[in-house]
Amino acid sequence: MQIGPIVNRALLEVAPRDSIAEAARQMTARKVGSAIVMTDEGPGIITERDILCAVAAGGDLETARVEDYMTHNAITAFEDWDLREAAERMSAGGFRHLIVLGSGGQVEGILSIRDLLTALLQEANPVVSQ
Repeated sequence: MQIGPIVNRALLEVAPRDSIAEAARQMTARKVGSAIVMTDEGPGIITERDILCAVAAGGDLETARVEDYMTHNAITAFEDWDLREAAERMSAGGFRHLIVLGSGGQVEGILSIRDLLTALLQEANPVVSQ
């Protein structure tokens, strides 16, 4: 199975100059664990882990900027990747989100480890998941 059908396409995008506090508020309101950050270098991502790093640093979250804690030039995948290929990339890199690109290189969505695991389990045992 390809990852395209399971990608979350309801993207949250925050700006590099947004505060960590604002990014956290938006992520909480949307109930998501990550947000896309578009930069001149390409798509980046800020995750719950990045926000925890900002909290642990002890700075003012209203003045700390997304660009200081985000992953720049994030690892990306394509919609036609196989589930296992995405799982291997995520496991090897130690991350829980992949930015998914369309065939033209445009951002189409985010694949979370939760969505990936659910799809892998359904693929392994389709009778149980129904």
